[in-house]
Amino acid sequence: MDESPGALDPGTLFRRPDVFPLEFGQGALDMVPMSRESYLRSLFLDRRRIVPAARRGWRLPLPGLLGEFERRGGARLPVNFIFHIAHCGSTLLARAMDLPGRTLVLREPFTLRQLGAEAAATAAGPRDPDAWSRILALTTGLLGRRYEETEAVIVKANVPVNFILAPLMALHPESRGLLLYAGLERYVLSVMKTPMHRNWVDNVSSHLAGGILSSSELAETDLGKLSTAQRAACLWAAQILRFRDAMAADTRLRSLDCERLFASPGETLARCFEHFGVDVPDNVPAEIAAGELFSHHAKNPGLAYDREQREQDLERLRAELADDLEQARSWIEGKGLAGLVLPVTGAL
Repeated sequence: MDESPGALDPGTLFRRPDVFPLEFGQGALDMVPMSRESYLRSLFLDRRRIVPAARRGWRLPLPGLLGEFERRGGARLPVNFIFHIAHCGSTLLARAMDLPGRTLVLREPFTLRQLGAEAAATAAGPRDPDAWSRILALTTGLLGRRYEETEAVIVKANVPVNFILAPLMALHPESRGLLLYAGLERYVLSVMKTPMHRNWVDNVSSHLAGGILSSSELAETDLGKLSTAQRAACLWAAQILRFRDAMAADTRLRSLDCERLFASPGETLARCFEHFGVDVPDNVPAEIAAGELFSHHAKNPGLAYDREQREQDLERLRAELADDLEQARSWIEGKGLAGLVLPVTGAL
């Protein structure tokens, strides 16, 4: 992080999203300048993939920032969330819902990932729960800023954030959440398809072991003895169990099977906008679904990729990964979770 280009006005800092909370570290919060165009151009909001409005940013000591935020009453606007289990169309959905003037979509803020990972690292949760809760409130307060008063802020989270779903939703009574998921087979095929994806499964399941094993159905699991395919099944189950329990406790949550998004994108987008309270003309969801976004890869816009290609890839992977699929299914059955599904009530 370069040296600060100048002092930040607290009024602007806590009111507008022109400065983005990038990453916590060494008792401080690194922040970078952003514009509406910067947010649109940033595939994800982490240090490697964010596209800031300028190279130089700020490093603000966390104690002073927390104190100023709380001195101002810790005022927050509602933040909506797309929670998802990964590799299930969340980037596609988030990009499709990014309509300047109506929504501000923040794709995978790294600060939330840091807080989720800390909470899920051990069964005991955060090292200092009180400090963690204060920082969570500050983070969502900063993420909730918007360019227009009528804009809805939608945060596309990532896997670690699923393990702090409840405290996030508890911060504002008007927040709404969407739980995007895939069935076991599609999920395993998606997360096992390359060595890089397999490494991701092993790494993330190790880092989030405390959260994974906190579900009573998985408490006796020895992650160290599982194959990567079994770890994938375990990670899938841990997240679906979280989603199931969250839906039972919070009526502001809706679930969405990614199959519905891929099969009926226009209708699904319309329901998502409605759920988040975003008023769009009736023709807009269908136009987005028929446009370039749904005919190209969400994470690689230069690559042509549509529903037909996606299904062809899945069919190829079913044959290539047949042994991994069998391992995953057998492990789920052995845990008595073969019938694990999210409730129909509350589904989009």
